[in-house]
Amino acid sequence: MIDLKRNIKVILVSPRDGTNVGAVCRAMKTMGLNRLEIVKGKELDILRVATLAVHAKDVYDQAVFSDSLEHAISDSVLSAGITRRRGKWRKYFSLTPEELARKIIDTGNGTISLVFGNEEHGLTNEELSLCNLAVTIPSSPQFPSLNLSHAVQIITYIIYRESIRAMGGMGNFHPIDHAELKKLTATVTDCLEEIGFFTLTGKDEMGRFIRDIFARALLDKKEAERVVKIFKKIRGLKSRRRS
Repeated sequence: MIDLKRNIKVILVSPRDGTNVGAVCRAMKTMGLNRLEIVKGKELDILRVATLAVHAKDVYDQAVFSDSLEHAISDSVLSAGITRRRGKWRKYFSLTPEELARKIIDTGNGTISLVFGNEEHGLTNEELSLCNLAVTIPSSPQFPSLNLSHAVQIITYIIYRESIRAMGGMGNFHPIDHAELKKLTATVTDCLEEIGFFTLTGKDEMGRFIRDIFARALLDKKEAERVVKIFKKIRGLKSRRRS
């Protein structure tokens, strides 16, 4: 069974209210989680945090504070942005919480980051683009917006429920982390650029597309190395033809 306490990290981007953060801490602890990271967070009223956290204030006390989301997810083998909004720049599709839970169980080893936007606007396009996956909690189209702590509770409960159903483990499977995924994507897109692939296609958009495919595939280090060799060989073949 996946070690939830060690593997799952909840990231809050620019939270505004201490009571919401306190409620998030309580939601996390009821599901066996204690890794909380707050990105670009303003100074919160500790009393308001403690009031809603009740006996889970220790989750907040040991929280990590970061200046950027990219830094916060840099140690992650998988990062999922929780969002209700869709659009051209907000991923090609989104997973349900159940699909996310199964993906996490399949991932096995490594840090998995659950990324939540602030209470008012959620995740921006740029913030969501940094995540490997988008996840949407089904809700009424007449009133689709969930409270931050409620969203955290739903996602973490489903992950907890699915994890206790799972049997066995992933053995020695170690998927590449966010930094390695970023490097792999850059290598592939650079090779494609050198062979003239981007005459009509945008490199940045294609890079995001390729990165998301690699993330869903959960490549391990050896597989990533093999992908790099394939694209470097393609680049070499193109160079020899020119000469």
